[in-house]
Amino acid sequence: MDGGALHVHQATIGELQTAASTILAPLAVTAPGEDADAFRADIDAAAVGRAAVARFRGAAHLVQRSPRAITSTDPELLKLTLHRSSEPAAADQGGTQSRARSGDFVVFDMTRPYRLAVPDGCDVMAVGISRTELGRHADTVARRAARRLPADTGAQAVLAAFLQGLGRHLDELAGPAEAHVGDALVSLLIAAFTETEPGRMDTATELADRIRVYALAKISDPNLCVESVAAAHGISARQLHRLFRRTGIPFATWLRGERLERVRRDLLDPRHDGRTTAAVAARWGIHDPRHLARALKARYGRTARDLRLDR
Repeated sequence: MDGGALHVHQATIGELQTAASTILAPLAVTAPGEDADAFRADIDAAAVGRAAVARFRGAAHLVQRSPRAITSTDPELLKLTLHRSSEPAAADQGGTQSRARSGDFVVFDMTRPYRLAVPDGCDVMAVGISRTELGRHADTVARRAARRLPADTGAQAVLAAFLQGLGRHLDELAGPAEAHVGDALVSLLIAAFTETEPGRMDTATELADRIRVYALAKISDPNLCVESVAAAHGISARQLHRLFRRTGIPFATWLRGERLERVRRDLLDPRHDGRTTAAVAARWGIHDPRHLARALKARYGRTARDLRLDR
């Protein structure tokens, strides 16, 4: 969704289908049996940073992403759901099936067909997020499609608590707060889905993932660098360089790209028109205007002024 908030009280099944398709991508939503006329649901949704977040509460329904509804122009989204209901929800994608109980996450790849049958009295938080937002973690998340992920411990529990709080305060986010909350959501989602079972983890990969989450949480700090991040994780700068060499992108290059993407996003956002380019850049830890100008031109082929005019 492009912005603003959506609230529909006692929505019909048709209104739920329209809302879900607008928030995410074209979906078919139906009520079971002969309950279509009696169906009612409450819908609350908003854009949070570059993610779409929605809360659906109401009667039983079936959500389907059919092959006919998928086109090459659809955004490459991943959909994360957090379930709260007395009865389990039934998820099915690509032959993988699961029954999500209250407190479970389920993720779906919106580029492929799927089915989700939600029970009566459901309370579902849904997050639609572009694969590009998750970067190299997108495939890791997508591989868990239709599998239940309990949210009772670790990063999963933190993400669940975060989403529940977010669902209660969607109307209260604006300006910089919305962007920061959106960044935190992405970081928590990556943390929750890159945690692996002890004894099966790739220690180096896990450490690199944790370092990325840490860096994204502190990305506005101009002193964030290889040395400070390495010290915070009890390793040397040389070890950190070696760790990120395995990923194919040096840490400093990755961090610079993340900062530039956030600067670009703010320059394209009319809500930041009152800020100078220098102020926008400083917000994301960049304090050298000449470096910023060169970096924007090299990465996007546009100056800061061009980006603002491109809107």
